[in-house]
Amino acid sequence: MDELTREESLRLLAEAPVAHLGVISDGRAYVTPMSFVLDGERILFRTMPGRKFRAIEESPDVCVEVSTFDATSGSWASVIVNGTAREVTDAPTGELAVQRLLNKYSESIGSPMGRSGLQPLAGLPHVVEVTIGEVTGMSSGRGLSPRTRPGRL
Repeated sequence: MDELTREESLRLLAEAPVAHLGVISDGRAYVTPMSFVLDGERILFRTMPGRKFRAIEESPDVCVEVSTFDATSGSWASVIVNGTAREVTDAPTGELAVQRLLNKYSESIGSPMGRSGLQPLAGLPHVVEVTIGEVTGMSSGRGLSPRTRPGRL
């Protein structure tokens, strides 16, 4: 396996369509997928009230993971971010989060305008910011053949 540089890790993080957020909920590990955007040294996402949001309020230390996998070659890369999450309530950050999410996911969601306005993001009242602390990234190995590459499924 090869270690990714911070720059490579942040690039993979920015490009990934889905992240997995790890939190502690009721004393147990809980992982859930989420849509997100990278904004400099922070990750922004929106969420509903519920288990994920309660867990962030109770214990703001979180882990965010993204990965890629090429089914043809077996190559993979993974980035893990340890950070601190908090709700942000200022309007400019909320507007930035919505705009960046719409920009990132516009091709996959189509037009965000529906019969009653912004459909994909409607009903997601909480904007959460994860301040990035430690970033680690690994890949399956650049110098190995697909047959012997670690992590090949």
